[in-house]
Parts: sequence; structure tokens; C-alpha cells
Amino acid sequence: MDNSVIFIVLLPALISGFVSAIIASQKGRDGFGWFLVGVFFAPIAIPFALIANPIRGNIESLKTCDYCRELVHHKAIKCPHCHSELTNYSEKSSEPKKDNEEKATGQTSARDRVLAKAEELGFEVYAPEGSSRIVFKKNGKKHEFLILKRAQDFLERQ
Repeated sequence: MDNSVIFIVLLPALISGFVSAIIASQKGRDGFGWFLVGVFFAPIAIPFALIANPIRGNIESLKTCDYCRELVHHKAIKCPHCHSELTNYSEKSSEPKKDNEEKATGQTSARDRVLAKAEELGFEVYAPEGSSRIVFKKNGKKHEFLILKRAQDFLERQ
């Protein structure tokens, strides 16, 4: 292989790959995937990486619902998953503000009520803290839910 082939074909493809990967990773996208795109599609990879929408901006605007642990928009008033009121959310914090009255009365969240009801019905409950995953087991059957409302509906049918 002649050295001129390396400089004419391979070097621009590698440069395109690196530039595409850097641009894409700054936008929260997969750098390695964009490197491969840049190597194989050198003439068009950099313009596509430049016009690709950033991903991190979308994630930063999401908060976690305190009741069902699902991601919701930071300005949401009501959770679209468990339909809990989210009026106590602040703009700067992903955790809801707890009022002193709420702490004193010991109110339970919708998630805690669902888990307690499942245990009352004789289900073995597996619900890791910080996750929206809920698993009910009974008589060798396993019922898995990612949305709190579906778990509530399932328990109401029992």
C-alpha cells in the first residue's frame, strides 16, 4: 500500500470520525457510534453531528416523582404515571419539599399504600428503593409492573 493512499483516504476519514465523535459527545450522544459514522461517511458525518439535537438538555429538565419514582417534567403539577399531585416541587431541587405537617401526620405515599395492600392480599413484594419496578409474587406466579397505576389496577382486580 502506498503512503499517498493513507494520506488521501484513511487520514481524512479518521479525522472526520474524531471530529464527529467530539461534537456528538458534547451533545450527550454516543461518541463511539458517531466515530464510526464519521469514518465510514466522512463527507456528511460532521454536518449531521452539528445539527443533531442535544440529549442532556432533555434529561436535565426531568425530575423524579416522589411517589412512583418515574421521571416527570420539572414543571409538572401532576405525575402522568401515578396521578399524584406534584405541587411541592421546587425549580432547583429534584426532591419534593416535605411540610412539617406531612412529616408529623406520617402520611404514606401512593407507592407505600400499594405495597401495603399487596402484602395484605398475601403477595410477596419486591420493590427496590429508588426504582419504579414493583414485583408481586403469589402461588408461583410473578406479576411485574413499571407503572404504579397499573399495579394499583391489578390489586383492585384481586
